[in-house]
Amino acid sequence: MIVDMHAHALSERFIVDLAQSPVASLRSQKEGEYYAIRRAGDDRKSTLDPHLFDMETRLASLKRRGVERQLFGPPPFLVSWPGGAANVELVRALHAMQRTIAAEAEGLMEPIAVLALGEPERCAEELQRGYDEYGFRALIMPSSAGGRPLDDPIFEPLFALIERLGLVIFMHPTTAVASDRFGMYGIHVLVGFPFETTLAVTRLIYNGVLERHPALKLVLAHGGGDLVFLRGRLDSAYEATGWEADPYFRQHITQAPSKYLDRLYYDTCALSEDSNRFVIQTMGTERVVFGSDYPFDIGDPEGRRSVPVIDALPAGDREKVCRLNALRLLGDRPPAA
Repeated sequence: MIVDMHAHALSERFIVDLAQSPVASLRSQKEGEYYAIRRAGDDRKSTLDPHLFDMETRLASLKRRGVERQLFGPPPFLVSWPGGAANVELVRALHAMQRTIAAEAEGLMEPIAVLALGEPERCAEELQRGYDEYGFRALIMPSSAGGRPLDDPIFEPLFALIERLGLVIFMHPTTAVASDRFGMYGIHVLVGFPFETTLAVTRLIYNGVLERHPALKLVLAHGGGDLVFLRGRLDSAYEATGWEADPYFRQHITQAPSKYLDRLYYDTCALSEDSNRFVIQTMGTERVVFGSDYPFDIGDPEGRRSVPVIDALPAGDREKVCRLNALRLLGDRPPAA
């Protein structure tokens, strides 16, 4: 059996309603068999994969593959985007939508909280409200709040609350800047998203957020971006004593950066068997959880890139990666509904 920590979903009813009643400046329109979502004053659009709202296909996939529970949030462009992030109005609409999806999922899908990072002064309060109302056990955190770094002191109350509630943070990269430099959005997804995760976590380490909040349960999408490969490079700055030594790299932390990386968790959506093997061998099976990025093609929706690697592990390690690590992170609180 599998607990999938990384998936996305939308309700078709929510998308249809957006066409009639915009929420937080979002409006949808139908183009053939796809829906496009636009923001007021922005000509760019996000065309949606229909499998985001095709519940019949999703449930058949979950049952066929032995997924006992799939944690899901909205697609990342609804969480944070260049120059902005979800506000309280959008968060409340997304939470209500996610409840309807879970209600139709035969107990196989669990919603995770969305953060109102677009209103930093209200973000912690709104998370508490969602926690009380919906019983969330996890949340989706973008790699930046519309370009504002997560280590900004304004988010300190949020991290303190997350730590106190024992919520699992699932960090998913988002687009912090326009994709012009990459040539197209798809290239930004391929190489920019791993960088966004790497930059966000590196700043959380060096600026002391993980030092101040040692009990945070942080899961990184896409095998941790580039962090597993770069752990030695980050340590080299902390250990430097020559001309390149800089007090910044020790100012807020008491251990080498790799020690903080050792406390984090990494999903199996690294998108190649070699990459998955490297993450597992480097970080250990106790620090890897199953993630599919369902339903996206630039993901591993059916587990074809991860399952062969997991199946080659000893039985006990296989069980850790497939479900036990996730269940331990989520704790004894009943699943959100």
